[in-house]
Amino acid sequence: MAMDPMELPCGPGNPFARGRFEDSRYVESMMEHRFLSDVLQYCWFIENRRVEVMRPEVDGGGYDLVLQANGRIRHIQLKSRWQEGRNRSLKINSRLREHPDPCIVWIFWEVDPATCEARLRYRYSERANWPQPVPGETSFLLKWANFLPSPGYVDISALVAQLL
Repeated sequence: MAMDPMELPCGPGNPFARGRFEDSRYVESMMEHRFLSDVLQYCWFIENRRVEVMRPEVDGGGYDLVLQANGRIRHIQLKSRWQEGRNRSLKINSRLREHPDPCIVWIFWEVDPATCEARLRYRYSERANWPQPVPGETSFLLKWANFLPSPGYVDISALVAQLL
């Protein structure tokens, strides 16, 4: 006999398993940790390499973290969104452009209703896909088409290949 979806631990009856705006910073932090776990596990167990992770003390450079591996340093802005959310564009701090190899990882998340584990899917964008800078701008807008792949998502192996 199948269980009623409303009775599943993270089914439709659990508001925390859905994107809640008032909890966005908390959820974004959780998704950042999950993203890092995915990257580090893939690099260690599959590619047998270490990745250095650095975070800024002050949130002013337009990035959330820096990853370094094999001589490549990436300044990464992370954005996360519940899979069912409607927003298909992002406002990005223009200071991200000041770094030599910047990129954006857009994380789309959903929660498995039975296990309550977050499942992540990724989209990726780098400078070549961004609009030209406008003098004096403090932010710029990226749309769905500025991200790879289009349409669809990248898995962790393809994302790591882009990042590092």
